[in-house]
Amino acid sequence: MRIKCLWSFLFLMCCSCVFLSEAKSQQVADVTISFDQDTVSVTGGQTFSNKISIRNLTDKTIELIPSAVETMSLSGLIKLPQRIILQAREQKSYPLKYMGDRNTLKSNHQSFSIGFSSDDQSIRLPKPVSFFIKLNDEKTLVLQTEQPAYYLDLSTNQVQLLVQASNFGLVPITFKLLFSGYPQGFTITGDVMQVTLQPGGQTLLPLTATMRYKSSFQDFDFVMQGIDEEGRILAASRVRIMRVGSVKRFGAINNLESDFINNTVALQYLSLGQGNSIYQFQAYGDLELEENKNLNYRLNIDYYQEQKALNAYDTYIDYQDKDWGVKVGNIYENLDQTISGRGVKASYKFSENRSISLYGVENNYMLFSQLQNLIPGAKIIGANYAVRSEDNQESYLTYLHREHSYREIKSDQVSGKTAVRFNAQQQLGLEGGYSMERTDYNGSKHAFAMGINYNYSTEQYQIMSMNYYSSPYYTGLRRGLIQSDTRISKVLENNQSIAARISYLDNNPKFQERYKDYYINNPSRIQIYELGYHTGLGKFQLDFRPYFIFQEVDYQGFGIPGIGPANWKSNAIRGIGDINFFSTGHRFSLRTDYGYTYKNTSNKPLSPFHSLRVTGTYGYRFIGFNTYIQINPYYLNDLLATASDANFRIYSFGPNMQINSFKGTLQAQVAGMYSYYGFSRSNNLSVNGNAKWHLKGNWSLTADIFYNFMRNRLPLNYLSEANAVETISFNNRQFRVGIEKKFSKFNSAKGHMLQLSFFDDKNKNGVKDPDEATPEAVVVKIAEDVASTDGKGRVKFLNMAKGSYAVLVENNQGWVAQGPISIVLTKNQRLAIPLVKTRILKGRIKPIAGKYLQTNPELSGIRINAVDKESNTFTTLSDADGNFTFFLPLGNYNVTIPTAGMPFSIENPNQEIDLSEKGTVYLQDFNYKDERRKVGIKRF
Repeated sequence: MRIKCLWSFLFLMCCSCVFLSEAKSQQVADVTISFDQDTVSVTGGQTFSNKISIRNLTDKTIELIPSAVETMSLSGLIKLPQRIILQAREQKSYPLKYMGDRNTLKSNHQSFSIGFSSDDQSIRLPKPVSFFIKLNDEKTLVLQTEQPAYYLDLSTNQVQLLVQASNFGLVPITFKLLFSGYPQGFTITGDVMQVTLQPGGQTLLPLTATMRYKSSFQDFDFVMQGIDEEGRILAASRVRIMRVGSVKRFGAINNLESDFINNTVALQYLSLGQGNSIYQFQAYGDLELEENKNLNYRLNIDYYQEQKALNAYDTYIDYQDKDWGVKVGNIYENLDQTISGRGVKASYKFSENRSISLYGVENNYMLFSQLQNLIPGAKIIGANYAVRSEDNQESYLTYLHREHSYREIKSDQVSGKTAVRFNAQQQLGLEGGYSMERTDYNGSKHAFAMGINYNYSTEQYQIMSMNYYSSPYYTGLRRGLIQSDTRISKVLENNQSIAARISYLDNNPKFQERYKDYYINNPSRIQIYELGYHTGLGKFQLDFRPYFIFQEVDYQGFGIPGIGPANWKSNAIRGIGDINFFSTGHRFSLRTDYGYTYKNTSNKPLSPFHSLRVTGTYGYRFIGFNTYIQINPYYLNDLLATASDANFRIYSFGPNMQINSFKGTLQAQVAGMYSYYGFSRSNNLSVNGNAKWHLKGNWSLTADIFYNFMRNRLPLNYLSEANAVETISFNNRQFRVGIEKKFSKFNSAKGHMLQLSFFDDKNKNGVKDPDEATPEAVVVKIAEDVASTDGKGRVKFLNMAKGSYAVLVENNQGWVAQGPISIVLTKNQRLAIPLVKTRILKGRIKPIAGKYLQTNPELSGIRINAVDKESNTFTTLSDADGNFTFFLPLGNYNVTIPTAGMPFSIENPNQEIDLSEKGTVYLQDFNYKDERRKVGIKRF
């Protein structure tokens, strides 16, 4: 079967190569056609041109009729005549000129093709010819938020963001939002699905950011990127999230006690039981020596007290200059072989996207060890040449020479990978390699590998096909592998999609063996045929995927009675059901995989039988629960773990909790898990936890604990006592305590202190009276620095220079200042600031159905104004559903929607409202009338 699959695979590969080859047989024609330029660079809003040349190769006059071949090539400012007459042997050239606007350009890599026909059927005409344009302003997507920095609501630990996406280009853009660079525990939910923007279009995407830990972490930035279907970055924007306290060092990047930190040292004591006491020293960080010169370092050293021995691991120094770099110590890389050891890596950078690296590494996890006498690993020398294209695709060529003195095996391997992009929708990935593995006792084994990966992606369809083959003795990571996986998906309306998948995997590596080592290899094959359906129902995401799975395994035997060489096969009908739910506080995910196995030649268990796998997680704020259940085997490999007369069952479940106390200075996590394994009759209970206490000066105390208890009941049927059962139990206890210091640079400039005390000025006299409250958690902003009021309504800014400052009170708790706050600071000052409480005013813009319009109106981003009796104007924007919210002081307001110059009108554009002491107030709906197309009727 393997030989047939291999020949079938090679045949398909050869057919693909022939199909994709650009070498085509040339047809003899009576006319030649060519463009002056194959690719024309285009700038939006400007004209671009090319020239086409046509030659008559015959001795008679011919007449040609041009055609556009379904492109825009005959719709230019200067275009071909409707008929072209060429005398015998005559050649003519025609200029072509186009306007780089939205009517002409539909994609970033658009083709313009021209073909010809003739009334004279005897004339042999060539195939149409094409030229392509490359749009210079591809990155025309703009992502921006209403403000560059946001604060977290201290009561909910959340913040609402509204992202405006705009397409200023000439062609449609399809993208989705991707977020990175944020700390652990920070999540972003909302409208992050795929979005398509027409040229000139814009949309508002509401997002909710949540920090699970209620503690005083440092302020941080996260990166928001717009990614297209091929993974290219179309736009990027940086957003700052601020976690505010009541004291702020003015001009510092972050809070007073949590400035930007990128260097840490720690000393820890670890106990693993009797005779295992370990002192650990750790250090890591990044130093910016000069511009374009960085030193990255990591140090991990363990001292074993009883053995009086040192171990060093995961330790290195990495220096990077603009043009070169060197890393010494532990090197971890994947170059189609695992490089994980101690050595050196030297790099030279020809340019920003082109570099070469040289390696000299011995595969050994320990940098040095006085405790263990490890088997020496393979020694590797090699080189890697890498090129990164403009669309972030990396191509590389690698050579590795490997010598394993213990196994007495040497090898050489050359491998490479590249990608060819046909157009904006299609890409072909190519990879391959050759290796030679040799020993003094078994000769040389030559091997090769090759792979073809194809991607096709449009707004509605996506096709991904991965195909790979490596011969049994190939020294790369995918040794002796045949793999083919093809997926096709189609996007439907209303957050729905359908998909299909065909997968084949044949794993049969070979190894050169000797008395020093022995490899257990059980060749296996898996085939999957799958259909899928996805839909979204509110905050629920549902997936259903029925599939067939066929498995085959050739067991070699291990010398144990009852487990000898055998060929096992299994056929099953299965189905996957996934449910995901995410809300402000709750997170729930459940994945079920149920199957009916109608063929199982191993007879463990007897077929037919049912099987089930369930994985579930639930979280609410700081508590959570995880579970895993499996009934009966899924893979044929599961059968080797099953003891005689035992049922294959796995039940695993346990809670977890995160604790943040003392205003975030104490952070702790604890989790427990109980597991029962029916196939080995074992019970396992584990508990682990860690805690960190933040002290002043960036010092921290840390603690970790781990406890595991296991109890097994193992049958001993293969011994003399046929029904004997042995019970084994053991436990493992570990704990670690330590102290940690983080290093950062504070602003050393000395300045003045400004303390502001805020109060609820109920009688509006500007003076704090005894019965007036002091609001807590009100966010106060001066320039780029933010603080939050404490329990007494106070904030304090330190190190402020002399000058004039404007104080802004953010309306996060419904409090606003009675007017602008300006302060001239010449010395330390303490000021009392009156505040007034606001009320919530909500409304909706409701569209009126039009007789001639078939598309839904764009309701997001419409400006609504509220004007009080003193002519103070408050403004807000509507969301995608037309809803809007104001936070306004008590009083009378005139709420209006300006429509001048807008493609819509409002039937009731003005509303009067009185905000009293009651809660949320709702306006009547504003009736929206779309006027993008007006139809006039005239009577004659």
